[in-house]
Amino acid sequence: MLRLNPSSENRAHLLLTFVLFTLSISLYAPLQLWVLLLVTCAAVMRFSLYMNWQKHQLSVRTLNLMAVLCAIVLAYFGWELGLLLGMLNLLVMASSLKLMLLATRRDYFQLIGVQFFLLGAALVFNQNIAFSLFYAVLCLLLLMSLAFHINPSASWLILSKRVATLCLQALPIAILMLLVLPKLGPLWQMPTAKGAHTGLSDKVTPGDIAELARSADLAFRVTFEQDVPPANQRYWRALVMEEFDGRSWQVHPYRQRITDRFWRAGLPFTPQVSGAYYEYQVIAEPTQQRWLFALDTAVSQDQHLWQNHDYTLQSRIPLQSALAYRVTSYYDNQLPPALPQVDGRLNLQLPEGGNQRTQAWATELWRDNPTPQAYIRAIASHMRQQGFSYTLKPQPMPVDPIDTFLFEQQAGFCSHYASTVAYLLRLNGIPARLVTGYLGGEMRTDQYMSVYQYDAHAWVEWLSEDGWQRLDPTAWVAPMRIQYGLEQAVAHEQSFLADMPLSGLRGMAVFQALRGWLDDMDYLWSRWILGFDRKNQQDLLKALLGDLSPAKLALFGLGALATIAMLLALYHIKRWLLVKRDLPNWYYQKALALLAHSGIKRTKNQGPADFCAQVEKQVPPLSAQHFTALTRCYTNLCFRPLSPQQHKLQLRQMRDLLTKLRRSLRLDV
Repeated sequence: MLRLNPSSENRAHLLLTFVLFTLSISLYAPLQLWVLLLVTCAAVMRFSLYMNWQKHQLSVRTLNLMAVLCAIVLAYFGWELGLLLGMLNLLVMASSLKLMLLATRRDYFQLIGVQFFLLGAALVFNQNIAFSLFYAVLCLLLLMSLAFHINPSASWLILSKRVATLCLQALPIAILMLLVLPKLGPLWQMPTAKGAHTGLSDKVTPGDIAELARSADLAFRVTFEQDVPPANQRYWRALVMEEFDGRSWQVHPYRQRITDRFWRAGLPFTPQVSGAYYEYQVIAEPTQQRWLFALDTAVSQDQHLWQNHDYTLQSRIPLQSALAYRVTSYYDNQLPPALPQVDGRLNLQLPEGGNQRTQAWATELWRDNPTPQAYIRAIASHMRQQGFSYTLKPQPMPVDPIDTFLFEQQAGFCSHYASTVAYLLRLNGIPARLVTGYLGGEMRTDQYMSVYQYDAHAWVEWLSEDGWQRLDPTAWVAPMRIQYGLEQAVAHEQSFLADMPLSGLRGMAVFQALRGWLDDMDYLWSRWILGFDRKNQQDLLKALLGDLSPAKLALFGLGALATIAMLLALYHIKRWLLVKRDLPNWYYQKALALLAHSGIKRTKNQGPADFCAQVEKQVPPLSAQHFTALTRCYTNLCFRPLSPQQHKLQLRQMRDLLTKLRRSLRLDV
């Protein structure tokens, strides 16, 4: 059986449909295509009902069949998504089906509640200032939908003013709660989503980082507390790769098992640090991975961070959204092997076969330079003398890549040089590994830096008697890359971001100024809203209160509650004053509201006497008697001159009659 159309010219339903559709489109990346098509079908159907092109809703049987089919499809594909994305797709799918069946008040309130929840879920995936403003607009539209549902005959202008007023009144309270409420860590770990990640990968084939360096996407931002490291010391460590198969480097499985074992035991690595240091806050962009970025030797007190034995930092949960964390880096500190036997054994392993020319050349070079330092100097001298070049467009090297790079191409990106040198060191018994991360960063102010994907970099660490030593072969052939960044290093081949849209505008001053202004706005949003953590809150409270004693914190909390209460009182004082000034009308309106609740409504053109006559016919005698007496008092107070004593008496009678009317109507029900 087809259901009648409850949505013809229903503005509340139209706004709700628009919010669900646009919200789903903004989540196109985590949502599956068929779910987006289902949302589109639901929106088109609801719009047709609004325009009265379609007279009836789908039958319940049809929708139940669609729900079963959709559930089967989601169950079939859901195992590829992971729990988080699977639940998000399920929620949007259910919202679409509910939108097709929207008929009763219960359906409406269920669906609009889910949309508020979806807005919160959307902020997990998109937290920059543009999306945040977009979601704020959608939230306002949901409030407008609620207002139209409660008062469908009101005009757009009146309800817009009402919603805007309520939001402006709520804004100072929301800001106060943001500043005052304790900042708690996550109560549960977010499940990992099986989706494509962005940025660095845990497996690198020479040439991969060159592809990543073609992107101008933001990787992370850094705010330094005091000193800023010079350009040639901005090595942002992310991943350590110790397994080499002759072609690709990756995180060693044995290292990963050790990390998992310590993780389960709750035993993070605590490096021994001393000396000078940098203090800074990092705001990392979402990557759907756990690895983080920091200068050596990094130490963090944040509870949601984990310190690995290879001196890298990890988040305890995948970065589904931007993450702010604080780090102290002791830049003069040595990096002794945290697990000496493991570090030495893993970083001497060699692939079987391949790259025969490199092996022979390494043996000969070691014979003439039998110490690690001399051997490294000899490799550097060879690359400089043979005219090795640095390029963002390396040629493919599918077979024996190190042989091809060393003796044929002699041109590559940072990962080619780092991979080759690490392999050469291992060939002669020197433990070495590949480290990937970022090098450099664009300073926006004296303390704030942006690091982009094109700053991705790879370098080598080799194990000496003093611990792990950083070795960057890129500095031998392209010192400009270390000191001035990638753009200067590849200026000769004009390949920097050449494939990006509007790349030709990068040289225009107006374009650069606009880009910088937008970056600064996004940074301020990320730092002071998304990155407002417990330390920021404690610093603010210390600036206001001094020492944070329990007594001061308790008084401050009570003061905050009192402020919120005063704001709420301020918002309603006008209504209270109106009541004090016009009590007769207030009592009468209360009586009308009681009757309206019983199904008896007064029209706009009815006078008090006419409406009283109507009420006498529709309610039991006792209730009619109370309302008639209350109406008589109301007309006396409004239209007859009374002495102050008589005025007080009539008001008291109206109050008593209102109470009696409420009781009698309740008994009648």
